Amino acid sequence: MGREQRSYEGSRRSTASPDQVWAVWTDPAGWLGGPIATAELDGPFEVGGKITTRVKGYPAVRSTITRIESPRLWIGVAKQPGLTMTYEHVIEPAAGGTVLTERAILTGPFATLMARLLGRRLESTFAATTAHCAALAEARTEAS
Repeated sequence: MGREQRSYEGSRRSTASPDQVWAVWTDPAGWLGGPIATAELDGPFEVGGKITTRVKGYPAVRSTITRIESPRLWIGVAKQPGLTMTYEHVIEPAAGGTVLTERAILTGPFATLMARLLGRRLESTFAATTAHCAALAEARTEAS
């Protein structure tokens, strides 16, 4: 099995600015609704911070923030025996707003098995979660 790696992602365009998307994507308490059943940040949003999230249809995942490049990228890592899931949250400026991309990189001895079980489902889930966060950022834009 060795060092297998698989990657799955979903993206959504938004009319919100990168800063507005960043404000939403770094505030887990504000993510609730749509596909996101629960989200909680333990402590401040900083490297080493812990985020517990449950997307509808999945078990809760606890990840550790490992990298922050405001306002364009943050990464969280969740580890289980035989599997590491690295979640990248990317914000790219685009004409008239931004593109949000959420990506999971699966590594470890069980990456291939988990990819078979969850791969396509992760892509549709990330399409839904990025659409949800884009809508939250756009609503915040309209409210201000």
